[in-house]
Amino acid sequence: MFITPDFIHTPEEWIIWLLGSEFHDTATIDMLVQRTRYSREDIISSVGVLERMKAIRVNRNAGNAMIIDSIALVPNGKKMYGELILRAGHT
Repeated sequence: MFITPDFIHTPEEWIIWLLGSEFHDTATIDMLVQRTRYSREDIISSVGVLERMKAIRVNRNAGNAMIIDSIALVPNGKKMYGELILRAGHT
């Protein structure tokens, strides 16, 4: 069972942390579901929040825009990741 680090407070922060620390800036929804053990619906909801925050880029399927092929960190998300690194060092 995967445990959320103590310095992570929201599912969105955990997604940013995983993208920056484990997935080298890009991941699929399935990768996030497997790593977090959150439901697919919860991950998609958090991805929507992060997309509205302009922290990630959502790469949608060319044939069906409702399907998310992958998500990737963008500069604002990388800044958030940097803030999480600082928080991690202070726990």
